[in-house]
Amino acid sequence: MAPTYQDRDSLQLTMAKIALAIFDFDGTLVDTAPDLIRSTNLFLESKGFAPLPPERIRAEIGMGLRKLIVDLHPEPITDPRVVQKIEADFLKLYESEFLSSPKLFTGAMEFLSEWEGQIAIVSNKRIRFITPILEKLGLDQLPWSAVIGGDTFSNMKPHPEPLLAAMQAANVDVSETVMVGDGHPDVRGAVGLGMRCVAVEFGYTPVTELMELGAWRSIGNFSELLPLLRSQ
Repeated sequence: MAPTYQDRDSLQLTMAKIALAIFDFDGTLVDTAPDLIRSTNLFLESKGFAPLPPERIRAEIGMGLRKLIVDLHPEPITDPRVVQKIEADFLKLYESEFLSSPKLFTGAMEFLSEWEGQIAIVSNKRIRFITPILEKLGLDQLPWSAVIGGDTFSNMKPHPEPLLAAMQAANVDVSETVMVGDGHPDVRGAVGLGMRCVAVEFGYTPVTELMELGAWRSIGNFSELLPLLRSQ
């Protein structure tokens, strides 16, 4: 059962000062939707299928590329070998598109530069796509305590493994950590550990869904995050 709003408020009283901010990647720090949408529709058209509306594709971002392309495939796929082939075909196409137009969400760099605590990334995106985007946007120069992708460990969000690894790298516990994200895996992963989660309203999932899942607070832009975390 998701915490009630009263539970979320009382959570603040039992948790320590925030020392680590963990960020999701797609839809939280970086707007990668245009490249994912274009790649998905190019892939579908290459297979003889009609393109999908951008909002339909955007809603599926967050659970990893395999789930994205399988869920959006017009024909049901159950054979693991077919899933592997479709995923490989899609990845080849995406590799030529993913650096076309990623951009930081407004205020993200300012927050990352001003925040006194530690920062980490825990994403369900493959690490080989995260690293070049970080470099393209100048984020690779920041002092990340951990950058974890969907293929770094055996499990990805909402499984606790990547979040626990990020906390271990920063030498903090769950009471000192906040997850900032835009998707169900972010909120479910945080809530499962008793971690505070800030839902972003500018991401790819309706913020009302994230609050219903148990997100602690929401922000409309990054300018709201620094005062929120400093007040804890």
